[in-house]
Amino acid sequence: MNKPTPFGKTYLQYQEALQNFDKLEKIELSSISELEKQIKGMKSALSFVDDRIEEGDKYIKELVKYRNFSLDVYSKLIKLKPKMQEVAQEKLNQFEKAAKELGVSVSSVPQVKEIQKLITETENQMKRTKTLIKRFEQQGLS
Repeated sequence: MNKPTPFGKTYLQYQEALQNFDKLEKIELSSISELEKQIKGMKSALSFVDDRIEEGDKYIKELVKYRNFSLDVYSKLIKLKPKMQEVAQEKLNQFEKAAKELGVSVSSVPQVKEIQKLITETENQMKRTKTLIKRFEQQGLS
């Protein structure tokens, strides 16, 4: 077995080379398996990030849509509020004057309470809408 072959190596050297080849092949297969695991992990991570980017983009579009809606409501409210409140206050004053002339207490009339409540709610809506728009501006969405 230790005699050289016609190619100049002994059988023992060939046997060692074959054993080393088996080890090399196992190492290569192990390395490929590790690479495949890494590839799978990276693809999964990239897919997750892509999904989050698309989701974030969708939320930003929705946020911009709500901002535009809020601006539209605010602009309409700004135009209507003074007139609405002015007309409501004028009608309330007229009613209170007529009730006073008749000697009727306006505090017992539910519609008086309701219109006063609505006037206050209109003012509160204006404040809330202004606050919402400021929050959009703080987020850079103005």
